[in-house]
Amino acid sequence: MHKGASWAAALFLLAAPLHAAGAAAQEFPGRPIRVITPFPAGGPVDALARVLGEGFRERSGQMFIIEPRPGANTSIAANACKSAEADGYTICLLSSTTMSINPHLYSDLRYTAAEFAPVTNVAVSEGVFLLRADVPANNLAELVEWSKKNPDKMNYGSFGIGSEPHLMFEWLKNKTGLRMTHVPFQGFAPALLAFDGAEIQAMAPVAIAPVLDRIETGKAKALMIVGDHRHQTLPKTPTIPELGMPPLNFQVWFGMFAPAGVPKERVEKISAVLRDVITQKTFIDKYVTAVGMVPAPSTPDEFKAFLAQDAVMGGELVKVSGVRLNP
Repeated sequence: MHKGASWAAALFLLAAPLHAAGAAAQEFPGRPIRVITPFPAGGPVDALARVLGEGFRERSGQMFIIEPRPGANTSIAANACKSAEADGYTICLLSSTTMSINPHLYSDLRYTAAEFAPVTNVAVSEGVFLLRADVPANNLAELVEWSKKNPDKMNYGSFGIGSEPHLMFEWLKNKTGLRMTHVPFQGFAPALLAFDGAEIQAMAPVAIAPVLDRIETGKAKALMIVGDHRHQTLPKTPTIPELGMPPLNFQVWFGMFAPAGVPKERVEKISAVLRDVITQKTFIDKYVTAVGMVPAPSTPDEFKAFLAQDAVMGGELVKVSGVRLNP
């Protein structure tokens, strides 16, 4: 063989693996991505995941396969996600409960934040404390007074023991002396059904959009807004600080994660595609604002920094609420 030809052949053989590696990296994702969610199929978060998947398919050519794994205050989904192969083909849509509440609530939790790679935050819920119209109280002070005289007539619903609604109502009880009995449900839909049927008299924090019709038609009362500013659709409803209490510095959010160890370039690619979906006006109007949330896209590094701060506030909420599981 000619000497020049030999050198050319050698260079080709050396370059071939590098070319193959580069092509493999560029091809991600080369197949559908499994997305584990901690809530039952048919709910607003499940719908959010499916719409994100449609936007992801339009931009990457690959679809999401949604796998609901509800239960154990989102821990079942979290454990399934952290145990998946770290190749980018399994990710999960988790919540503030998973990352900021559960570590302070359970002593036997089988996962840690370090076992996940933050991808992007997706949305933050805007909440309201909801009261049935037949409860004879028009503001928080009147409700506290009435509940003390009628403690057996006041029940509040949550989305499970240790969920944000449970903790927030216990926080409110500790701050005001409110008398209410906790009734846990397996999600928003059954809790709202119980509220409509007078099995419970209050709910919180409830996303505003799905219950706005009940408030506007007089079937329910908006007691107060979770957050430090009034909501544009309920301008007459006061915030917690306006009622003379310290702010409830905690937001309910839903974000995307991958198992720790997924190559950084894959995490960043998924994040970039999802952020593009989340920032589209059509998506925001129809699938975020419409269910009572606001978009909150972030880079992996931004999301990681947010999580560190949020975990501190989650710990404070758990402490003040007095709720502790598996001590």
